[in-house]
Amino acid sequence: MSSAGVRRTAGRLSGFTVSVLLVTLLGVVSIPLLTAAVGRDTWGTLALVQTVAQFGGILVAFGWGAVGAATVAGIPEARRPAFFRRSLQARVGLYACVFPVLALLLIVITHGQVLISIVGAAVYLLPYLGASWYFTGEGRPKRLLLFDTVPTVIGAVVGLIGTWATGELWVYLLFQGLGYIAAVSISALIVRQSPQDAGFVDRTPLKTLLSSQRHAVSATLVSGLYVTLPMVAVASFLPGLVPMYAMADRLFKYASIAFLPIQQFFQSWVPVDDGGRPRRMRIATRAAIGIGVVAGTLIAVLSPWASTLLSVGEILVPLSVSLPLGVAFVGIAVAAVVGYACLVSLGRVRALAVSTAIGAAVGAPLIVLFAVLGSVPAVAWAVAISEMCVAGYQISVLRRALREQPTKETA
Repeated sequence: MSSAGVRRTAGRLSGFTVSVLLVTLLGVVSIPLLTAAVGRDTWGTLALVQTVAQFGGILVAFGWGAVGAATVAGIPEARRPAFFRRSLQARVGLYACVFPVLALLLIVITHGQVLISIVGAAVYLLPYLGASWYFTGEGRPKRLLLFDTVPTVIGAVVGLIGTWATGELWVYLLFQGLGYIAAVSISALIVRQSPQDAGFVDRTPLKTLLSSQRHAVSATLVSGLYVTLPMVAVASFLPGLVPMYAMADRLFKYASIAFLPIQQFFQSWVPVDDGGRPRRMRIATRAAIGIGVVAGTLIAVLSPWASTLLSVGEILVPLSVSLPLGVAFVGIAVAAVVGYACLVSLGRVRALAVSTAIGAAVGAPLIVLFAVLGSVPAVAWAVAISEMCVAGYQISVLRRALREQPTKETA
């Protein structure tokens, strides 16, 4: 790679890293602040609401959040705004359908906390209307930072200050929601003002549009099932351990967020069809495995210490839970790159759905069984097994696909 190419790569990667760093830092800081302001149990409820809302968000995003970036990177620049607008129209309708169902589900799961459930459902579905995947596919991290990350962070910071002053969780949710609304609105306006093909109008019928996303949404929906299921299972069968598992899950999620710049870079770098795509896929796969192993080790070793620090001594995540989640992260990292950068760019979206179905078929019964038996470490190992099954299947599909590709690699 030329020195200019290295500089472009470093610039793009560092740009994505800034956004992720801000979000991760804010999330880490918010744990002790919210725990001190509203108490350990209320923070546990918030974590539960956020986790379950992620599952609802999958139905709102309907696959665009998963495969949209690689798709945008592979279509003509002038037609990208029309692609985004049509997806936004569909996602707004999905939001209206999902919100009431999610609110009712949260009321049941939180044992009747109506205000937090309704406001939480409304707020935590909003990010799935955003354009973060679009800016990622463009390979323009500055847009992602200014128009998506900054408004979101400002809303959360104001919410933390308000909650610290009032001791009321709904204040945090309210201002977070305002931040999300600003991010969605500004991002949509920026995309609308982008240079575009004036003669091209996407008139794809809504039913056809949603049908085209069936494999992508199936993959994310099934994946979301076994990602959300552990928290729900622990809340249902081991309610006293919800704060501990919520903390472990939160640290695991922050590690996944920290990996996002790597995924975003590969989603905008791998799909370029210039003859060198097979080589880039091999590089991306090796990088994902290596980074996943290092990060997974850090999760396993540091989570017990970090949980105690961030909860001000209130919550300890034992090594018996952090170790399997560290193993699970290796699978997460590999699938994030192999699945959503490599397989999507090859048009193998169906393989994503199959891989997550395999992960769910293996992991979901084990998660429920181990929760019923009262073992949180075993629940965490079930998560690890699920993620490794997903990653293993995707790697096997990619290897077969690369063997079928032309051997010419000019880039």
